[in-house]
Amino acid sequence: MDMIHIEILGFVAGSTNLFSSVPQLLANLRNPQLASGQSVSRNCFQCAGNSLWMLYGVSVGSVSMTTFATLGCAMAGGLIFQTMRAKTSDSLQLLSQQ
Repeated sequence: MDMIHIEILGFVAGSTNLFSSVPQLLANLRNPQLASGQSVSRNCFQCAGNSLWMLYGVSVGSVSMTTFATLGCAMAGGLIFQTMRAKTSDSLQLLSQQ
């Protein structure tokens, strides 16, 4: 397979992987309390893994890998933010009830 076909395959694979996070992000936006049940550590590991893939993509010169790893890291960061915000909101509500 030549490099152009490999990069096209990378863009298809990256798009598929990236769009797998979209339903959860949208569900969290519609109902922020859903995020409180999600794992912060899982999303942090996902972000860290995407950061490493991004560095790898840069080092081997893969535009598709670098692009989608960067976007994946941003989406994982969004999930981290949503989860932390929901968990903080839950904690504040518990404190105000006491």
